[in-house]
Amino acid sequence: MEIRSVNDDNLASVISFLEKLLVIKDINKTVVLNGELVFEDEVIGFLSFEEFNRIGLVRYFVFKKIVPKSVITELFLKVANKAKEKGIDVLITMVVKDEAIHIFKDLGFELVDINDVYIDEVNIKDTKFKDAIVLKYLLK
Repeated sequence: MEIRSVNDDNLASVISFLEKLLVIKDINKTVVLNGELVFEDEVIGFLSFEEFNRIGLVRYFVFKKIVPKSVITELFLKVANKAKEKGIDVLITMVVKDEAIHIFKDLGFELVDINDVYIDEVNIKDTKFKDAIVLKYLLK
């Protein structure tokens, strides 16, 4: 297993991987290019972030098979470094599954008070994301 940066040469294979795994068909190529992939004869995992000024929103954190924790950690650190190089100060994620919360906490993410989280000037509690747990990872 190896971690690779997404570039123009492997972009199509990453998009194909995402289309097979996700119900989302509108995949943002700019966001994909911010990512890193896990490769083992084919793309088996992917992590990226979307830029909002100096905040990065974790996107497309998906795997098609179980990988060792060390691979997840290496993948995340490469994405975090890429975000830092782009001037991102903090990575944010919104999760609803307990397993995902534990993974992010193991990576160093901390819980955010949802009273402080707004989407388009609406508190998250009043959106479709009201059941999500919000976590952040400071890059400074």
